[in-house]
Amino acid sequence: MIISVKKTIGLTFIMSGLILAQSFGQKKEGIFSRKKIVNQYSTVGIGGGSSHYFGDLAPLEFAYYGLYTNVRWNGTINYTRHLNENIAARASFTYARIFGDDYTFSKNNISNATLAAHNIRNLHFRNDLQEFVLSGIYNLLPQYGKGAKGRSKIMPYISAGIGIYGHNPKAINRVDTIDLYQGDPQWVKLKPFYTSGQNMPASTVKNYSLVQFVAPIAVGFRAKISKSWDLTVEAGYRWTPTDFLDDVGNTSYPDLTNLPNYSALNAHLMSYRADEDFLSGNPKYRGNNRISEYLNAVPVVLPSQTVPTGSSPSTNAKSFYDPNSPSSLRGAKGSDSYLLFQVTLNYVLSNNIKCPVIR
Repeated sequence: MIISVKKTIGLTFIMSGLILAQSFGQKKEGIFSRKKIVNQYSTVGIGGGSSHYFGDLAPLEFAYYGLYTNVRWNGTINYTRHLNENIAARASFTYARIFGDDYTFSKNNISNATLAAHNIRNLHFRNDLQEFVLSGIYNLLPQYGKGAKGRSKIMPYISAGIGIYGHNPKAINRVDTIDLYQGDPQWVKLKPFYTSGQNMPASTVKNYSLVQFVAPIAVGFRAKISKSWDLTVEAGYRWTPTDFLDDVGNTSYPDLTNLPNYSALNAHLMSYRADEDFLSGNPKYRGNNRISEYLNAVPVVLPSQTVPTGSSPSTNAKSFYDPNSPSSLRGAKGSDSYLLFQVTLNYVLSNNIKCPVIR
């Protein structure tokens, strides 16, 4: 994981360096030349859009489905400095909510063996991310000087950067009877429950940090809508170094009997929710979807379910979600990520005050 982070950070700096080298390398036409400084200008922007999570509860292999399932929102502000006709630097702050729910993601694709098993697992989460990112922007079409006045009506661009974000995954507190499910759902922080057994003796699962690096790459286009206003539409993919953005990692279920002794009360109920009477993220009674229907002596077959050759639906479910089996895993291997679609309105700041020319 550390190696991956170093590689990602290194690649980002290399890309930024190559982009900037184009401007610095041009004789008498670099970023700090008199001509370029005269034509520099800045913008401030505010916008928002949709957030899409990919991870253990929304596998990247079903990314197309994740674009319209478990969708949430984001809001952003930014400051951008246009350095020359091609290069810009941007600082942005984004508040984004992401969400994942086994039932919602799998209910319309229950014939898929993987998603059918996730439906049984019955996990969910939401996470509010506070993201600060520094990005380099490269315009893909020619643009000719004159500062803000000379900007193109339409400009496609790409960007890459590095940043940090704070997060804290939550889930609805568990209830097992209809009578107990009253009022608004209570969202509780998941980390204190150590749902993967992180705090138990001899556990090899490391605690995850609530502050993480993020490496964004994006494509977008900018449209000039008036003398002082631009509109940008952007899609940005965020890679993260953690597998616990959703509090679910590539770990076995911990010893549920002893888990509460080393974490919060009822931690075992938050770690393993396949036997829950309710959909964990929705106050809807699960009925025959409960894991007990799959672990009893009579196999229960989901409609049109396809499973790996040589296994039955009940065997497949038990091998993945039986908490008493050392080989039973809560999630899958791989880092979590998210995608942000954003529409931003940008105001062009006056560029009458010029930076001093560096001689």
